[in-house]
Amino acid sequence: MLKKLLFPVLAGAALTLVLATSTIAQPQITSDRLLAKALQQGGYVIYFRHFQTSADYNDQHTLTLGQCATQRQLIAAGAAQAIDVREAFVKANIPVGSVLSSPFCRAWQSADLAFGRHTVVDGLKLPPSKVYTDADKQTMKTALLPLVSTPPEQGKNTIIMSHDDNIPTIGGPDVKKQGDAVVFKPLGNGKFEVVAELKAARWAKLARTAQ
Repeated sequence: MLKKLLFPVLAGAALTLVLATSTIAQPQITSDRLLAKALQQGGYVIYFRHFQTSADYNDQHTLTLGQCATQRQLIAAGAAQAIDVREAFVKANIPVGSVLSSPFCRAWQSADLAFGRHTVVDGLKLPPSKVYTDADKQTMKTALLPLVSTPPEQGKNTIIMSHDDNIPTIGGPDVKKQGDAVVFKPLGNGKFEVVAELKAARWAKLARTAQ
């Protein structure tokens, strides 16, 4: 267990900030170094899709919570992604507060490997449906929106480890690949800005710019 994880990172792509309730583009962060500096100050929510599993398929309608053998689990490549992220966060000296996770094994396994701890939030799991209904999407939105829009403890960043289908319900960008991440600036009252979208491999590069 890591006693205190410092997180770094965010890739160097230009960051487009978009209000959850607006389509007006906000000022962009175009420098990896500036982004790392921002994260070092805390105040952000970093949402990860869990790291790589043996396959990418819908298992939420067949799995049993608490029984990892019934679920997709991390493979060696996914564990390596998590370790790379952990090392990058430490090198970049970015502080982490709460680490929130879906109860699915692949999510909390990812959280533990990357950040040394996790707190399960039941609402971060995927509904047990082959095709999501409007009610399913509303359930995911109701659970996620307060987490993304609530500022973390002062000087810290909140980590969320979950899935790809949750973010679109709040109007955020897709996390298409396992290990992808989105950085949010929480504004309170159900509002947020999207600050960055990052591929798993970019964390190490961002950490180097922060040193």
